[in-house]
Amino acid sequence: MRHIPTTAFWAILVGALTVSAEATTFKEPDAEFIEAASAIGLTGENWETPEFIASAMPHVYKFSHSYTLHKGDYVRELPQSDQVLNLEEVMVQDYDGPISARDFLLNRMQNHNAVIIQNGELIHEHYGNGLDEYSTHLDMSVSKSFTAMAAAIAVGKGLLNWEDPAIRYVPELAGTAFETATVQEISDMRTAVVLAPGTAEKYWDTRLSEAQGYYGQEKSEAYPNGTMDFFPLITERQDYAMGEKYDYQDVNSELLGLIVDRATGESFTTILEQDLLQKVGVASDAHFMSDKKGLAMGSTGMNMATKDLARVGLLFLNEGKNELGEQVLPAQFVSDLWEGNEAVRSAWLKGKESALAPGYYKDQFRVLEVGDYRILAMIGVNGQMCVINKETNSVIALNGAYPMAETPRFATMQFHQFVPAILDAMSN
Repeated sequence: MRHIPTTAFWAILVGALTVSAEATTFKEPDAEFIEAASAIGLTGENWETPEFIASAMPHVYKFSHSYTLHKGDYVRELPQSDQVLNLEEVMVQDYDGPISARDFLLNRMQNHNAVIIQNGELIHEHYGNGLDEYSTHLDMSVSKSFTAMAAAIAVGKGLLNWEDPAIRYVPELAGTAFETATVQEISDMRTAVVLAPGTAEKYWDTRLSEAQGYYGQEKSEAYPNGTMDFFPLITERQDYAMGEKYDYQDVNSELLGLIVDRATGESFTTILEQDLLQKVGVASDAHFMSDKKGLAMGSTGMNMATKDLARVGLLFLNEGKNELGEQVLPAQFVSDLWEGNEAVRSAWLKGKESALAPGYYKDQFRVLEVGDYRILAMIGVNGQMCVINKETNSVIALNGAYPMAETPRFATMQFHQFVPAILDAMSN
């Protein structure tokens, strides 16, 4: 056995303890919470229904396996601006006339929390539904953007290449609809695969939710290997060349998370904890939902404080750097998101979302031209979003519980009514 000097031994031991203290914590479903929730009829199977979704949103991760992403010692302070944005005075035009942004947000969009930052300072924040600035909230598909950020950090470390065939990292894709896809095409959702019969108009496949245990653990029993038993079920593609069409489908995000796991040798939640959230300076622990085998739910797993989501959004106004000047996200990744390219613009025009606004989808983010503004957005159903705008140097972070998913009315309320009204108010 090689002799290690005493001082070196203690340095190694301290280093090991430090890493252990920072590592994500994998947890089982919270049996105590599940029992308490059952008293009002709330279960893992029905939490997303209109009756229960508002009650469930702060706690959804407790129904599934999950990782705790621990905050670090550094917390980015967000000073209060002298220029407060009064949502009572900001008017939003709706079909029946003007309504205050406050009433529009709380009553028509069913919002819980809002944090608005301009020039690095808070100009508005509110918290409802029993929550405060440290409370976590399910971010739904905003999670997809976090999965892509983990991938970008892995690329920056030299562990992953966007242009590599995905099958290089996941040999199990042989014989599936993803066999010829690159990591970039998966990240851009330009695979246009065919989901299960009956889900043609949706972006998720119910078999995926079952394999993950997303709606409780009972249905996952038919999938002993969790999500890994789902990927081989996707064998058909739409009548488009690979990379040609943008079609928003959760399976791409799940596969991207798996690719990062394989490329780095550990859960992508570790990158999110140590290389993203702790360097951003979040104030609260976050939770990322997972299947029973430890594959984090890349399309929908993030549960974090709304104010911390806004802190992450600030990276995109500073070329991926935190307030300390550290390069948290690769500058090229951030620049490529803002600039886009011909491939993603062309693919956007072939997808149904092109009716929403001019723009594109790249690396699990949307860039939209709304009114007079160009925004970079992380978006989740039910009112989860983080919108970044350079012209006003601002971040708008929202979490809510709108009771229906994927409706034209809600998309219009978010991006053609509320967001432009807020950006107009900041511009003035």
